[in-house]
Amino acid sequence: MPVSRRKYNALAADYERIREQRDEAQRTVRAMQTATRTAAGQFTAADDTLNRVRLARLADAIRYTRRIARLVRIVARLRGEVAAADRRAARVQAAYDNAVGLDNPSLDHGATWQSRREDKPRTAVAS
Repeated sequence: MPVSRRKYNALAADYERIREQRDEAQRTVRAMQTATRTAAGQFTAADDTLNRVRLARLADAIRYTRRIARLVRIVARLRGEVAAADRRAARVQAAYDNAVGLDNPSLDHGATWQSRREDKPRTAVAS
């Protein structure tokens, strides 16, 4: 079946137009694939960075927890040592008071006399 020249030229033009659309679609697909690969790479890198940051924070938290536990133990030991030193100082003070006679009950009776004695120096009151 013979085809007229006009019909042939119309079919050839349609063929060329469809071929250009196909080529344009292929270029668009390649560009989208490239953009997708680039975005996937960026998201992967960001996810890796985020995971590293999370792991680093977790490791820091574990280290800080260990440090805090160690410091709590040290503070407890030091508080015990301070309490023991206070007890020793109190015993030494009591022994000194006994040695010089400061624990004599008659001294307690004189304490009230000291506050109301007549020869106590008075401060001048400004009028």
